[in-house]
Amino acid sequence: MTKPRKTGKRMGRPPVAAADKRDKSMHVLATEAELEELQRAAADASMSASTWVRTVALERARAIAAKKARQERQERPAPEKVK
Repeated sequence: MTKPRKTGKRMGRPPVAAADKRDKSMHVLATEAELEELQRAAADASMSASTWVRTVALERARAIAAKKARQERQERPAPEKVK
């Protein structure tokens, strides 16, 4: 005999917005020592290895992009002043 379903609020994790859904993956090769080092760093940050690697990689990628944008702005010739 099955139990009748309860009505009302559903329990569990709420759905993730489509823009925030992570559904792509990347395969990274590492030596045993590198893997242990990454896992240790993630644990020290109270994160899973996947979350830690993604966070650190994105921070670095964004810093590189910001540095490149600053350099490109500095390389542009200054606009001429009109008298």
